[in-house]
Amino acid sequence: MKIYIAIPALNELDYLPSLINDLKSQSMSDFKVFVCVNNPDEWWNDDKKVCHCENNVNTLKYLERISDIDIIVIDRSSKSQGWSGKKRGVGFARQELFEAVNKVSSVDDIIISLDADTRIPENYIQSVVDVFKKNKKSLLLTNPYYHDLIRDDKIDRAILRYELYMRYYILNLLMIGSPYAFSALGSAITFKIAGYRKINGITPKEAGEDFYFVNRMKKAGQVLIWNDQVVKPSSRCSDRVPFGTGPAVIKGIAGNWDSYPFYDFDAFKKIGKTYELLLELFQHNMETPIDSFIAENFGNDIWTPLRKNFKTENNFIRACHEKLDGLRILQVLKYYQKGDSLQNFIIFSREDLGIQISDDFNFDSVPIRRLNEIRDVYFEKEMRCRKSKRVL
Repeated sequence: MKIYIAIPALNELDYLPSLINDLKSQSMSDFKVFVCVNNPDEWWNDDKKVCHCENNVNTLKYLERISDIDIIVIDRSSKSQGWSGKKRGVGFARQELFEAVNKVSSVDDIIISLDADTRIPENYIQSVVDVFKKNKKSLLLTNPYYHDLIRDDKIDRAILRYELYMRYYILNLLMIGSPYAFSALGSAITFKIAGYRKINGITPKEAGEDFYFVNRMKKAGQVLIWNDQVVKPSSRCSDRVPFGTGPAVIKGIAGNWDSYPFYDFDAFKKIGKTYELLLELFQHNMETPIDSFIAENFGNDIWTPLRKNFKTENNFIRACHEKLDGLRILQVLKYYQKGDSLQNFIIFSREDLGIQISDDFNFDSVPIRRLNEIRDVYFEKEMRCRKSKRVL
C-alpha cells in the first residue's frame, strides 16, 4: 500500500508552508506529495485577480526549494498553463491531482486529500493507513474535523455557526440510520484507488465536488466515518469557490444563512420512517411519509420498478437507498422545511444534547466563548456517534 497526498493550491503561500511542516513532522514518512498550483489563465489580465497569480508564482518557487520530502508539482497557474473557459476551480484541481496519482498507483494504494490551508496532527497519515488496514472492504474515509478559532469575532462567530449547521445535519442523519450520514470536506477525505477506479474518477465541479464524490463512492461500497485523529480545516474567509466553508463564512458575516438552515425535525423523521417501511415496500406498495416528494420528483410509483429489478430484500433496500441518496436526502429536507430554523437548533440542542440554552438565544449576540462551548458539545456527540457507527 503506497500513500499519496493530494493538495490543490491557489493563493496559498501564507498557509501551505504550515501544512508542509505538518507533513514533514508525520510519524510515518513513506508517502509522496502531489501539489496542483492553479488559477484561470485569464486572471493574468485581470487587475483584481493577478495578485493571486503572482502569489502562485511564489508558491511554485517555494515548492521548488523543498528537498526533504518527495513532492511532485503540477503547474496549472503559469501563463498559458492555467485553466481556460469553464474549466476552473478546486474541483478541476482535485481531478488533475487524482488522475496524476491514478496513473502511477495500484488498486491497494490510497490518496489522502487535503487543502493547502489545512492542519493535520503528527499521526494523521499513520492513522488513516491503520483505519484502512482494519477495514479492508471500505473504499473511503470521511475524517472527523474541527475548525480552530482565529480570535476574529466576526469570522469565529460565522465559522461556529457554519460548523454547528454541519454537525446538526450529520447528527440527525446518524440518528435516523441514514447510510449517507457523512461530512464531505475535500480537506478530510481519504480513499482507495480501487474505489476511485470503480466510480470512474471524480466529476470536476467549480465547488461541491467533494460531496458528489463521496455520494458516488457510498453507492459503490463502504464509507468509513471514524478516525481518532482530527483534521483542522481553515477558518478563513474565501471567495475562491461559489459555496463551501469560505463562502459560508463570508455570507454568515453578512447575516445571510439562507443556504445553511437547521432543517425541521419532522423532515428527518419522515426519511427515517420511510427507511423503516422498506421491508414492507419490498412486498407491496403502501403510503410513505415522503410520498408527495416522490410524486413530484419521480412520479407516483418508484417502488414497483425497484421490486421488479431487485429480487432480494437486501438488493431492493440497497437500490432504494441509492435512489434516495445523499443529494435526494438534502432535497427532501428542503422540500419539507417549515417553521423556524433557529428554533429547530434550540430544541435539538436542549432535548437531544442536554445543552442549557435560553429561548432568546441568538447567534449574533451570544458570546463567542459560549458558542464555542456549544460547538464542543456537538463535536463530542458527533465523535461518539461516528465511533459507534464507524461504517456507512
